Amino acid sequence: CLFYQYVEPMWTKTQHKKARSFVIGLGAKLNVTGRGRCAAEGLNCTLTGSPADVRKFCQGLRAWNPLFEETDFKLTDGLKANERFKALTVRKTDELVAYGLAGENAPSLRENGTKHLNAIDYHKMMQEKDTVIIDVRNYYESAIGHFQPPLGGAELIDPKMRNSHEFPKWLNAPETQARLTGKKV
Repeated sequence: CLFYQYVEPMWTKTQHKKARSFVIGLGAKLNVTGRGRCAAEGLNCTLTGSPADVRKFCQGLRAWNPLFEETDFKLTDGLKANERFKALTVRKTDELVAYGLAGENAPSLRENGTKHLNAIDYHKMMQEKDTVIIDVRNYYESAIGHFQPPLGGAELIDPKMRNSHEFPKWLNAPETQARLTGKKV
């Protein structure tokens, strides 16, 4: 299971601590293992376990906090037992993804004008000529696999970042802004 869930407004220090503690406890109760990052801005986890237990974990998060009703849990069944994480580690961090935009430096989720696309609409948009897809993962992750738009469709841009904190500088560069002008991103 892989998921990100951003929180706005951000969790207080107490809420942040309780969220991390809850996730660790729920994972232990359900024998779910993996890695996670818990920040005042939300929760990001990659988890392994039996299909039933991982789904119970997702339902447990939703029962604990209605915010997780909007979480898009990406589930993949069939992982061999020896490929699972050995333990659950949830680190307390300043950011879910280390862009260097923690706290008040992060753009507002509610006021940024973006729109979440479901898979069908995303694939339709990949066919549109004046559309740009930016792969915001690091270079290694992007090299492993990425969406490939059809010929004549959207343009895929890989910023070739080694680390996520390089993204804001790349995005704000004049040549990047020129490349994005007039495009759906």
